Amino acid sequence: MENKHNSLIGFLVYDAQRCIFRSLETALKPYDITPGQWNLINQLERAGELSQKELAQITRKEQATITRYLDTLERKGLIVRNKHKSDRRAHAISITDKARELIRVVQPATLDRANQLIEGIDQHDLDTFVDVLARLKANAEHIVGGN
Repeated sequence: MENKHNSLIGFLVYDAQRCIFRSLETALKPYDITPGQWNLINQLERAGELSQKELAQITRKEQATITRYLDTLERKGLIVRNKHKSDRRAHAISITDKARELIRVVQPATLDRANQLIEGIDQHDLDTFVDVLARLKANAEHIVGGN
């Protein structure tokens, strides 16, 4: 009997995500940065200064995970934590010039990897795929929100 779990949409999306993640991981390895760290410095570069709580919300990561990422990024000289202007208990996190330079250097490698991932896939199919993923996400959020 065929293992139906392997044909379930959730498993297929999860399996594809893991492969895509590993692909990005290998592209970032020469720059001594992980996909999670890369995501954080990119979010900070786009948004400017953010609190740890805001970063957790944007990235959908647990605060403990964000703390570990930030500790590593701070040791590498890629982020700084300053006192938050309106909340004495919080820190305002921003990237350093070193992180901006890293983004400038690494961005072409990540774009190249993204292009490799979609190689041979028709634009119409990509548009449909993105639309279907958005609907799957909305359905999942509706289900979770309904409980």
